[in-house]
Amino acid sequence: MKSPTPMNSETMEYVNLSVEARTPGAVREAIATQVDRMREARRRIEAEGIVVRDMKGSVIPHPAIAIEAAAVTLLNTLMTKWGERRG
Repeated sequence: MKSPTPMNSETMEYVNLSVEARTPGAVREAIATQVDRMREARRRIEAEGIVVRDMKGSVIPHPAIAIEAAAVTLLNTLMTKWGERRG
């Protein structure tokens, strides 16, 4: 399942409202990509469960869990540097 390109998605609007004005376009796109990736992984986990069977039939954690975790980690790093400071 292919996610929409971040530059053409509503995710980009969310990102533009969430980052500092000086944030470069490439960074905005990277943030949007991680948001989209995290959301897609969560949808897959919700639809398929937190465990799946591998090719041998063994029960394993859903691979999307690792994808989601990596996206959250990178997103956190990017938003720590570029996220809008409020408060």
